[in-house]
Amino acid sequence: MAHPTLALLHGFLGFSHRGPIEYFRGVKGALRDMHITPLIPEVPSAGTVAERAETLASKLLCGNTSTFALLAHSMGGLDARYLITYLDPDRRIKSLLTVSTPHRGSPLAAWMLEARGPIPAWFRHIGRPALDELTPKACAAMSIPDREDVNYASYASCRRADELPFWLKSYGRIISEDNDGMVPLSSAQWGEFRGTLRADHVEMLGWSLSLPDIRSARPFDHLPFWTRAAAEAMAAAEEK
Repeated sequence: MAHPTLALLHGFLGFSHRGPIEYFRGVKGALRDMHITPLIPEVPSAGTVAERAETLASKLLCGNTSTFALLAHSMGGLDARYLITYLDPDRRIKSLLTVSTPHRGSPLAAWMLEARGPIPAWFRHIGRPALDELTPKACAAMSIPDREDVNYASYASCRRADELPFWLKSYGRIISEDNDGMVPLSSAQWGEFRGTLRADHVEMLGWSLSLPDIRSARPFDHLPFWTRAAAEAMAAAEEK
């Protein structure tokens, strides 16, 4: 039996790469060292969940690949769930492992849509229509039932408010529960919950925007995590 093909899915306002800058910083190279060649499809960065999922379907399911394992960060997990439920008639996707995905939305998205000031206005300008679908209300209204033949699992990320980088501190305080600066801990849990990583939302990708600090275990050592998560996602696909 052939091993499943791994796809890494980026989040809101994300991309595959921009010149030398990778969304999943260094992850592709680390996986290749393990003899895993991942697909990293790019979708409309601020598109709706349906639009992003349709782009994924056109890029992943057009060939003869028989089995897929999906590993998604942030909004990419919502795209993946939509793809699995509505756009995979041949049932080729066998597993989904989400990381810091706002499955039940984020109060930060609702705040960005309503708050005054240049930063919220800028996010509304560049982030719609995706931003409208990332609120708790919108996610609660989104009907994306799980598929019984797919293995769903998740990780969350979280840092205390005093450990968040300065640009995320104020946003983390908008969320009334533990969070990673963008996504509440409870919202990131879907399927088999595999634990919480001590990292902020962007630090999970290898982009630490604060100085190194031994006390707060910053920066998060992201490459061992992503290579382990990739192996977990592929093993889960082989089980199905």
